[in-house]
Amino acid sequence: MKLVKRFLLDSRSQWWRLGFLTIALILAASFEIIAPRLLGDIVDAIVQGLEQHREINAILDGTIDTVLLLIIFYSCHAVFTYVSEFIIAGSAQRMVLALRSRVSHQIHHLPMSYFNQHNRGDMLSRLTSDLDSVGETLREGIPGLISSFIGIVGAVAMMIWISPLLAAIILGVIIVGVLGLTFTSKKARTIYLRNQEALGAVNGGIEELISGKQIIQSFGLEKVSTDHMTDLNTRLFTRERQSGFMGQLIMPLVNFINQIGYVLVAIQGGLFVLRGYITLGDIQAFFLYVTQVSDPISRSSYILTRFQETHAALGRIYEILDAPMEDDSGTLQDVPNSVAGAASSTNAIEFSHVNFGYSDDKPLMTDVNFEIPSGHVVAIVGPTGAGKTTIINLLMRFYEISGGTITIHGTDIRKLSREALHRQIGMVLQDTWIFTGTIAENIAYGKPDATREEIIHVAKLAMADHFIRTLPQGYDTILKNGADDLSQGQRQLLTIARAFLVNPSILVLDEATANVDTRTEVEVQKAMNQLLKGRTGIVIAHRLSTIRDADLLLVVNNGQIVEQGTHQELLAKGGYYTELYENYAKGMTV
Repeated sequence: MKLVKRFLLDSRSQWWRLGFLTIALILAASFEIIAPRLLGDIVDAIVQGLEQHREINAILDGTIDTVLLLIIFYSCHAVFTYVSEFIIAGSAQRMVLALRSRVSHQIHHLPMSYFNQHNRGDMLSRLTSDLDSVGETLREGIPGLISSFIGIVGAVAMMIWISPLLAAIILGVIIVGVLGLTFTSKKARTIYLRNQEALGAVNGGIEELISGKQIIQSFGLEKVSTDHMTDLNTRLFTRERQSGFMGQLIMPLVNFINQIGYVLVAIQGGLFVLRGYITLGDIQAFFLYVTQVSDPISRSSYILTRFQETHAALGRIYEILDAPMEDDSGTLQDVPNSVAGAASSTNAIEFSHVNFGYSDDKPLMTDVNFEIPSGHVVAIVGPTGAGKTTIINLLMRFYEISGGTITIHGTDIRKLSREALHRQIGMVLQDTWIFTGTIAENIAYGKPDATREEIIHVAKLAMADHFIRTLPQGYDTILKNGADDLSQGQRQLLTIARAFLVNPSILVLDEATANVDTRTEVEVQKAMNQLLKGRTGIVIAHRLSTIRDADLLLVVNNGQIVEQGTHQELLAKGGYYTELYENYAKGMTV
């Protein structure tokens, strides 16, 4: 239970509320524990009155005070039970909120390699169902276990007071029950962990099914996709059946042991009453105490089963929290002389003897060197998988280099905080990212405090203002599901407007026109040309016009810069770029 202990230590800010919860539960249990003794007194008073041949009204009049006291005790029990439920409802939500916030913060600081190695559906499952499982167990488990412990201890103490021998029988039952719970709980932990993993796999399959629906239909892969989901659902069904069997196994076992205890107490208690060792009221109170013991044991069995499920969930959550965060040791919060339009005499970007590999034993780049002067536009060309996007990822510090240096305006990017670095670089990618919200909010994503005038201004610069005003609500039009109701070109113009608003000194265009038609490309290209004015630009593109107009071309192959120069200079060399260019001229993609 190390993870549970760790979670409670992490939630120490809620300990004072849990202290009040414990006090409320102790008070509630105390009133409940005393009640059977009072009921026993009422029974003894009635029996004694009947033995003395007293009238019924006289007997009942003698029990009125005890009955009133009993009503008060049960009322106090109800009040303090409600107070405990009120306290744990708030505390549990605060504890889960703190854990959810930590996980959300951790996700923002995990390296890109972590997400490449983990299924998105499984990550979603950890952030939703696993955290929900923790919250539900907290709401039910903490008060349940505390009240069960207090109730069992108090009831056993009262039973010992009434009859040590009968209490010994019940204690024997409790010990057998605890041993059974201990054995089954160890088995349950592994089963519940596998169940959560199967649920994560199903979530991942559903996420792929929804996001890839068009591809699935276009390639006629409905049967393949259905079969895959069937396999995942079957595996989840098997895991859930196993966990359900384990959960339902405990309750009948506990009930069986409790019923054996009832039988033994009934036989031995009846003999004690006949022999005059205890009164009928004592045996009646004793049976109520047996119930107060058996019910908490049954409740505890369910709670312990839930704890095993929660233990598995906490393990998956803490796996995220324990993952190494990306190195963000940079202390500089700004880049000197990094405003747009910086003097062209300085290099905006410089790669010096850079080495990199996704794993240490498989280097991708070795001794990569190039310089990009401020205000120049550089095109990176090369075949698919050559390393073009990797260069951008290293510049953005999405991955850390294993050797050499990368500088931006003369400053080593490792000396910059990631926030400072990313403020200097704007990106317009091939895959547009639109979130649920208004068009104005999407444009202002990188600058939430932007005024409406600023948003409209950059939309005009990005050639997006016209189509936005044709929409029913204009800039207040709400976009959903990635803005599927807009064309690819319109979505791209929104991302360009977003980059305009951030006003970066360096702009990265990663095949921004790859998914648009020729006519739309013209509009997008005009917007990008406007955006590039006075800025340092890095363009990854297959389009010949962009390549020809660049101030410098970097030709990449197998992770290396094999050639660099202007379009005409590289053609004059007759090297690898010439081969790529000729292939493009023949209709092949560069």
